[in-house]
Order: sequence, then structure tokens, then C-alpha cells
Amino acid sequence: MKEGLIIKYYRERAGLTQTQLGEAICSVTHLSKIERGLTQYSSEITDLICKRLNIDLIKELEKFDMLEDKLHEWLDAMVKQQKEDIELINEELAQNPYLHFSETKYFHSILLARYHLMQGEHEKGKSLLDSCQKAWNTLDRFEQNLLEHTWGMYFLHIQNCKEAILHLKNINPKDYNNHEFYFHLATSSHLMNDKVKAYYYGTLALSHFRETNNFKRILDTETVLLIQMGTNDLCQFEETVKQYHTLIKSCRSHKEEAREMNLWHNLAVEYFAKGFYSEASEVYKRLLDQCEINPNPPLKLSAIRGYVHSCLNLDHYKKQNLRILLDEGRRLAEQFENKTYQYVYYMLDILLEDKDINDYYLFLEDTFLPHLHELGNSTLINLYETELFHYFRKSSQHEKASRLAAKHFEPLIH
Repeated sequence: MKEGLIIKYYRERAGLTQTQLGEAICSVTHLSKIERGLTQYSSEITDLICKRLNIDLIKELEKFDMLEDKLHEWLDAMVKQQKEDIELINEELAQNPYLHFSETKYFHSILLARYHLMQGEHEKGKSLLDSCQKAWNTLDRFEQNLLEHTWGMYFLHIQNCKEAILHLKNINPKDYNNHEFYFHLATSSHLMNDKVKAYYYGTLALSHFRETNNFKRILDTETVLLIQMGTNDLCQFEETVKQYHTLIKSCRSHKEEAREMNLWHNLAVEYFAKGFYSEASEVYKRLLDQCEINPNPPLKLSAIRGYVHSCLNLDHYKKQNLRILLDEGRRLAEQFENKTYQYVYYMLDILLEDKDINDYYLFLEDTFLPHLHELGNSTLINLYETELFHYFRKSSQHEKASRLAAKHFEPLIH
């Protein structure tokens, strides 16, 4: 069958009809059956056909057979985040003439979607995933699980944690040996503020990455687990800060700049959430400086929010400097069509310009928090609901304050 597909490909590429190719070699009917894999054929016939097409059938079969192994190699490089290997294999695959009509075409399409997600090209990735979804019944079990995994990654990229979890939970680990998906379940659960599940899935991911000697992803997973250990106890929080610095030092020694930046970001979030605004502003500023050297738009969006908000809480800042940062953040949010941060900067603008504070909290309650709940971003939900709770108390809106308090503390009672 493979031989027939190869012959058909090169015949069409040469612009020959079956009659022209088979002339003085075999009948049109026989050639048609060879191309469709419906008949036995002699090596003499295939030798003559390949000579006319000017191809080496053995080498072409090698190209055909290497596809699946090369695709698994590409997936492994993506999981390990080996950038040079990812690009090299992508180029090799692009030169393989059988990529789009072999039995591995959907495998390749799903991986190509993941590649586009890594590049921040979300719509390109989604388009490929949509095409593969339509062919669901033709996918084998590994490909179906791979598709669910990549859908989960897509929804994580666009900050829709609820949809991400729905897809990731459809994966059967017995049919899918890439247990990296546990890391994405841990990340989604963390963003949904489900610390128990985040820790559980994180430990499964950590075990998988240790078994596969994937140091980079070990660091990522330890970071997620560290966040789940956050506490309001000052002594324990000091220990948490020390653990952050230990991981940061490890990243630096292995020249993992992007992971170091993520750790600084998470530490800044911890400081801000506990009301240590001075420390938070210092770490956010450090992160902003790093973003100038190593551009990272998602982190920069968050760092601008954190730095400006920290400075506003400290009440000592140069307004013009914060205005420049907010304008830069707004342009970046519009460029990446990030509605979440467009809303964030709109609210921070109200605070910076000393506009009616009621407008800020009205927008927070009626527009921004419903938007966050739709996405399932519990990290920001907790941050802004706490802020709203204090506003309700100060403005004597006791019923609303009670509802928010019950929502946050009821799980602890049960």
C-alpha cells in the first residue's frame, strides 16, 4: 500500500497520467490497483515504474516509515521544551512529501497546533484543532487523547480554565503515555483555586518528569507545588520565600531565564496578596526590567498590573511614570486582544486619575468579576473579591460583604 501511495504521489508530481506512466510496463488497470494497494505486483514492474519516475523506492519508503517516529520525537522535544530540536524537526517534517496523505496526518496536525500555541499563534492552533476534531472518529486512541490534551493547552493559553479542565479530564492515561497533561491539570486547578487537586496533579506530574529526566519541567512543577503551600502564617511564609529563592538560584545556575521570571512573578503575587506592597513593587519592578531583556508579553501584562497596583497602595509614586506604564500595558493588551488586562488597566486608570472610586468598584462588581468567573481565573478572582469585600465593609454594604465572606470561608467550615 505504501509503495502505491509513493508511486501515485510522484506520478502526479511529474504530471503524468496512469496511461503515460504504465506505457510498455503494465496496463492502466494494473497500475491503478498498485496505486490503491489492491493487487500484488512484481519487483520488476515497480523497478521499471520507479526508473521512469526517477526515484529510489527504498529511500522513499524510509522517508514514509520515519514519519511516526519523527512525530513522536517532535512531541518529546516540545514536552522537554528543547527549542533548537523543535525547529529542526519541524523543518525536517516540512520537507517530507508524505506528511499530508499518510496515516499520520492528524498526528502531525495536532502537534503543529501545539507548535503554533507555543508561538502565541492561538487562532492558527485552534483552526488546526477544529479540523482534527471533525475527524474525531478516524483518530486512534492516542491521537484522541493528544487532541484533548492540546485543546486543554489551548484553553489554558486563552485563560479559560474551566474548558481546559473539561478537556484534560477526558484523557485516559492508560492510552496516553504523555503524562505531562497532569501538569496542565495542576496549573488549571491552581488557577481555579482548587489547591488540593492542584497539589495532587502536581505530584503526578512531578513523578512523570523525574522518571523522564525532564529537568525544566521539574522546575515548573515544583513552582506550582510551592504556590499551593502558600500560607498566611508569617513564619511559614518566610520559609516559602526562602524556597522561592532556592528555585530562582537553581534556574539561574542552569540559565533558565524564562523560569526564573515566572518565579519572580509568583513571589510578587504572594507578596501582594499578603499586603506586603513594598516588597511586591520591588519584585514586580525587577520583573519588568527582565521583560525588557527577555520579552514575555503575558508576564509583562501581569507585572505592569502588579507594579502599578502596589504603588497605588503605597501612596508614594510618580504619577507620570505610572501613566507611561499603564499606556504601554493597554497597547500590549489590545495587541494581544487580552480583554482581562484591558479591563484591569481601565480600573487602574480610575485609581490613578483619582476619579470617582464608586465607578471603580461598580465596574469591578458588575463587569470585571463576572468576566473572571467566566474564565475561571481564581487567582485574580480572590485578589479582587477580597478588595471588593473591604469596600463593602467600609461603605456599610453589609449584606454584600456577608455574601462574599460566606463564599470564601464556607469551604473551611465544612
